Amino acid sequence: MKSLEKHNKEHRNSYSIINKPCPNGIECPKCKKELLDTEPINILTSNPPQNHVHCPACGYSGYRIA
Repeated sequence: MKSLEKHNKEHRNSYSIINKPCPNGIECPKCKKELLDTEPINILTSNPPQNHVHCPACGYSGYRIA
């Protein structure tokens, strides 16, 4: 078996690779360009759960229901 430290180190590296902003198909309410999920794998545990979104074109920032 591998150690907890080794496991965490391996997974920490993979999260930094997959947790990059990505398009989500939602229109920006300000400029009508496509919004990006800022950190796609991070979901706020609010009720309802939410993702942070931003618009690289105009700088809009907000949340969408996950």
